Amino acid sequence: MKNRIASIVIAAGCACACGAQTTQPLPLAQHDVELNIHSGLVANTDAKPGVVFSTLIEDPGADWLRLRFDDVTLAGSDEQGTGAYLKITSAEDGAVQYLDTESLAQWRYTSAYFNGDAVLVELYAYPGTGASELNISSAIAGDPPAIDESICGPTDDRTLSNDPRTARALPIGCTAWLIDDCEHCFLTAGHCNGGGNNDINVLQFNVPLSDNSCTFGGINHPGPEDQYAVDPASQQSNGGQGVGNDWGYLGAFPNSNTGLLPYQAQGSWYTLDNTTPTANTARVTGYGSVSSSLAPCTWYAVQKTHAGPFFSLSGNALAYGMDTTGGNSGSPVTDEATGNAIGIHTHGGCSTSGGNNSGTWVNHSGLQAALANPQGVCVPQGPIFSFPNGLPDIIAPVGITLPVTIDPNGTAIPDPATAILTYDDGMGAVTTAMTHLGGNSYEADLLGGACFASVTYSFGVDDTLGESYTAPVGGPVSATVADSFNAVVDLDMETDPGWTVGGSSIITGQWERVIPGDWGRADPSADGDGSGMCWVTDNGNQADVDGGPVILTTATYDASGLTDPEVSYYIWHDTSDLNSADTLTVEISNNGGASWTQLEQIATTTNGWEQHSFAIADFVSPTNAMVLRFSSVDNPNNSVTESAVDGFRIGSFVCNDAVCLPDVNHDGQVTPADFTAWVAAFNAGDPECDQNLDGQCTASDFTAWVANFNAGCN
Repeated sequence: MKNRIASIVIAAGCACACGAQTTQPLPLAQHDVELNIHSGLVANTDAKPGVVFSTLIEDPGADWLRLRFDDVTLAGSDEQGTGAYLKITSAEDGAVQYLDTESLAQWRYTSAYFNGDAVLVELYAYPGTGASELNISSAIAGDPPAIDESICGPTDDRTLSNDPRTARALPIGCTAWLIDDCEHCFLTAGHCNGGGNNDINVLQFNVPLSDNSCTFGGINHPGPEDQYAVDPASQQSNGGQGVGNDWGYLGAFPNSNTGLLPYQAQGSWYTLDNTTPTANTARVTGYGSVSSSLAPCTWYAVQKTHAGPFFSLSGNALAYGMDTTGGNSGSPVTDEATGNAIGIHTHGGCSTSGGNNSGTWVNHSGLQAALANPQGVCVPQGPIFSFPNGLPDIIAPVGITLPVTIDPNGTAIPDPATAILTYDDGMGAVTTAMTHLGGNSYEADLLGGACFASVTYSFGVDDTLGESYTAPVGGPVSATVADSFNAVVDLDMETDPGWTVGGSSIITGQWERVIPGDWGRADPSADGDGSGMCWVTDNGNQADVDGGPVILTTATYDASGLTDPEVSYYIWHDTSDLNSADTLTVEISNNGGASWTQLEQIATTTNGWEQHSFAIADFVSPTNAMVLRFSSVDNPNNSVTESAVDGFRIGSFVCNDAVCLPDVNHDGQVTPADFTAWVAAFNAGDPECDQNLDGQCTASDFTAWVANFNAGCN
């Protein structure tokens, strides 16, 4: 790994007396505007691309507008260059945002912020691509702002700045900043980054000066080319738990106009310094408010900076004397001598009579854990792992050899000498080198183990710059040691399984067995098991679950003759709801559906397709009348929610009688040579050591090996 630790900084001064500490967000003053805009089905019947629908949206006197879209159908194909799109233009300054099917989903069916009280919305379509439709029922409009100060002394000593690494975070009204993790994501305050609809969902750079009134004026927004939609799957936070315990970590999608990620457009980021800060002087840079008596009103909620005395580190709490106001929450605290970031500004406590402002140290253990386990767009996009034979969930007791391909990805070029397999059979993870066959081809030896043991395995490689990557991205693969799986049902959904659909209060989104349409909204781009078809909630363009629940019920299956039966399936759930209300619930019945027991309820977006498995007996007694049902709901209808199911099976694992425990060296014979092999397995902790099948390698396994040796094998 590259050494990212910065040099140690110079000694600190003395701390001031601490005053009352308050968080410093600057929530946008805003109100909802009810709209009733419905384009109906519109298509381009001309010979060239053009506008098929347009509307002017106004809220007289508003400082700014942001649109909320309902169901939107954009005809054509983005991949083929014929996809319909929206063009939104500010009547005040001419700023424009373009939204296609993918970027509309990334913006969670909202627009960027537009200055002024009116915007023109145009729907562009290509000839002969079918019908499009646009529905807008509400917008958000800006009101005059408020002011919250924590100036350290009688004067506001902040100056205007234009640091390209620091963003304004809306609508909560905080600051976020680019960092040196693999994908150059953002840090902010935890109380800004709770993941709610009113926290951070847009990040803005190159923010212009505000209107010249601290009381009645309002903030101005940069053009949509400098606004970025936050990926909700990336957001990690402790929610803000007081001084020294307040951190957030998040990332953003590429810009819908330019296609650039924030760090690509801005060109720089902060370096984190996890060493104990000993600075004399520190700096805070962020988007705080102003008071007309202390600073120009045009500076309201635009980027300003101030360097001042650094006082102390106590636990994870930083104390310093730089001026801040509401809107500075989340700002970087940097060591003036090195320029490196040492903390996140979170609380104001200064006044004209003294005190100090406060932040959270970047070496906070919770923040470090989040940085070590990035989510969403913050997950490192390193070398590309692929598995020509798939990733097995059954591994023979004697082990198997698995082919692996590792390809370069841009500048992330894999170093073959570092390719590894990590395998855990319950007795601790064991890391072994993969065999490099040349080029991008490798082999990994999955070690097997005792019958019916639960094992996990994953893969890793470093690139030539020393960055480490693991696969699969979702975490280690879970598997069972067995020779086969005795399935009473094993469905890839390519043929009709006799399942039924139903539900109540359904507007749209009923289950369908189809090849996914890859509409780029919240639906899967392909099925879960690679066969082609799966069950999805409404396969139409821009369609999703509205109302419900929509219920998918399986046929009845007989698990009564199985030993330790389990049910498994591939599952997909994607929702823009941030209140955990729009769920996918899975239930099981052992009496043909007369009563139901919950297996799981998924309230947040899954990591794409996930395979979930459950031992039936952990929930109900296995019978000859087993039924499952999958219920997806968006009620009240206030989000984009899609669910999908594939790869369904019920059965039990089988180990063949031919497996011979005392044949430790696997030569097909039981001889004294196997004793030497068992001693080696015992010393190494290998699976073959476990002769009494208790999942452990202990001295009692020697007695068991002797008994197994004397009994021999057929």
